[in-house]
Amino acid sequence: VVLSILNHPEYGTTLSRADGMFDLAVNGGGQFTMIYQKAGYLPAQRPIATTWQDYAWLPDVALIPYDARVTTIDLAAPAPIQVARGNPVTDGDGTRQATLFFRQGTTATLRLPDGSTQPLTTLSVRATEYTVGPSGPTAMPAPLPATTAYTYCAALTVDEAVTAGATTVQFSAPVVTYVENFIGFPVGGIVPLGYYDRQRAAWVPSDNGRVIKILSITAGL
Repeated sequence: VVLSILNHPEYGTTLSRADGMFDLAVNGGGQFTMIYQKAGYLPAQRPIATTWQDYAWLPDVALIPYDARVTTIDLAAPAPIQVARGNPVTDGDGTRQATLFFRQGTTATLRLPDGSTQPLTTLSVRATEYTVGPSGPTAMPAPLPATTAYTYCAALTVDEAVTAGATTVQFSAPVVTYVENFIGFPVGGIVPLGYYDRQRAAWVPSDNGRVIKILSITAGL
């Protein structure tokens, strides 16, 4: 794994060894954010407080590969709604499958690290869940805030954005995300949502979702 310090290119990079250990020298006495990166895997970040003339240890981190299921979304297509789904996931908490709905007329824009933007009409969409099985907590993109419980977390990514090194993909209309209520929350309740901003190394709140119930299915609808 390639390791570096967020916003500190002067410290360079290092590689983890076969046992997962690594060493990286920094000027002690401050708070840093370690970046873990490997091609084909979702990146992760971990904060670390350093002291002078001493070693600081980070917690175990497990990088997970991007979901193998890719859905092509053509934003210029005439379909009222296009659907992208990740692979189904099953563990001790149950079975679920992340689903995204793209409405007709939605446009997408890549925002690059230098602040420039680039329109995108065809998306290769993946949905990769972090919170799977006993290794889920170590696979999280970053530690959760103290007031947030570990529940469900997924990376919703676009291959074209990853290849371009974009910081975000901005949509002109909401892309609705649905996941089965495998935890059993009460119908009608809110679902607090947030996302991790890797440039700010911070969790950012989003509009709440809602717990809904499908009342019936007729002819697959």
